[in-house]
Amino acid sequence: SGAPARVIAAAGHFGHLVNEPLHNLPAPVHQLLSRCLQQRSSLFEQGLALYFPTDSQRGLAAYLELQRPLQETDQHLLQVFCSSMSAGFDNVMLYSRMNEQTYTDPLLRIPNMNQLLEWLRDPQLVRDGHTLAIVDLDDFAAINDTLGHTFGDELLQAVYQRLQEHMSGCLLARIGSDIFALLGPEEHITPEILTELFSSAFPVGQQPVRLSATSGLVQLNGRCANGSEILKDAHLVLKQTKLTQRGSANYFSPKLGQQARERMRLMTALREAFNQTQLFLMYQPKIDLRNGKTSGFEALLRWRSNEGDMIPPDRFIPLAEKSGLIIALGYFVLRQACACLFRLRQQGHNNLTMAINVSQVQLRETDFVEQLQQIVQESQVPAEAIELEITESVAAEDFNFLVQRLNEIRALGFGIAIDDFGTGFSSLGVLRHLPATRLKIDRVFINEMHSDDSIARMVISLGHSLAMQITAEGVETAEQQQKLQQLGCDEGQGWLYAPALAEKDLSGWLQQHG
Repeated sequence: SGAPARVIAAAGHFGHLVNEPLHNLPAPVHQLLSRCLQQRSSLFEQGLALYFPTDSQRGLAAYLELQRPLQETDQHLLQVFCSSMSAGFDNVMLYSRMNEQTYTDPLLRIPNMNQLLEWLRDPQLVRDGHTLAIVDLDDFAAINDTLGHTFGDELLQAVYQRLQEHMSGCLLARIGSDIFALLGPEEHITPEILTELFSSAFPVGQQPVRLSATSGLVQLNGRCANGSEILKDAHLVLKQTKLTQRGSANYFSPKLGQQARERMRLMTALREAFNQTQLFLMYQPKIDLRNGKTSGFEALLRWRSNEGDMIPPDRFIPLAEKSGLIIALGYFVLRQACACLFRLRQQGHNNLTMAINVSQVQLRETDFVEQLQQIVQESQVPAEAIELEITESVAAEDFNFLVQRLNEIRALGFGIAIDDFGTGFSSLGVLRHLPATRLKIDRVFINEMHSDDSIARMVISLGHSLAMQITAEGVETAEQQQKLQQLGCDEGQGWLYAPALAEKDLSGWLQQHG
């Protein structure tokens, strides 16, 4: 069954026939071996044809020239020998199949990730003048989802054919569902060449498909790192290029590696800081611009390292979001801020609100609303005194989900503030569908008011038309405060009033500012 029989091993005057089809053998030998394979039994005639059955139903036959006729005992011993050897051949073929499955991509029948790592362990391949590139097909998952996996497989075949045709001097592997790897001379693998490969459409059946790819390249000059580290560097530059220059190709640089190591170091330190309580809250007062009294506070997460250095939130919050640590941090902030508000209310300050920032990652937690409700109940503060702040850019992700989640939160009595308004990507039409109770004007627009107050004026007017309160962030001068009061802004916060304060200083502040 399958392909026609071929010679896989030979010696003596048959040695030159290895890999030849069976019919190229001398006629008597060819005929004897053909009958042996068809009958699936050994033949003891002018020559000796031994049959070796295998589990794959694809038998093996061996021909030997005889100098004398075989005795019955000899034939019996050879039958026993064939049975024993068959088991050995089965093991060899099983090992061969396992080896093939380990190092071969099942769809394209080309090397896979394991084979790439083997190449990267070979000093002859990882040498000066060579480059590794990983090529990630952009939006391939969307093509699979919309046009089906069969179409996707055909597209992968078309991409492979083009890479094989134009990168013939390079080793080629498929190392992910939509990721290829190339290893070869640096003059054959350049950003320009890789980008050009995707400049024309790929033929899939009768349909031309436009496809872009993002690539990360690592030049192996002087590299003594192991294969996994080289591959890690290639993935690092690929990820960075995906974020900033999607559809292009870039080289790895030591600076990029240093930045990645710094992020990893900071991530490790952040986890330790959370466990060692180096993280704490500060509270920035918010001032009612109509009467100058304190209307509430915004809880701000801070991190002081063991060395005493303050780590800026814009450095560690994005890392916490990417790592998933933001979930634990978010609940920590909620509990601490609610506990602080409870203590202030015990001192008689019952009209204060507490603003608490929540991230998109937190909002997506399935039990976020239940956890929020439980924390507030345990803290013995009313939901109406808590205002959750989200950034405007959150609305750009999954708008319908966000509206549903925010409506659940509003139904419990919590306020919702849109932070940094005017700096995100949502349209004004989107805003009227969000169940928000407050807009916060970003400090950038407050700083510009001395020359152009049009955006601040517009946000205040827009917010009030939607029955929202307006808070101005980053108020630093009396002139800014006066202008905001003239424009009808409800609330301000910034250095004109106070920086973020420790909880122990809040009572004194409130005695002075109401």
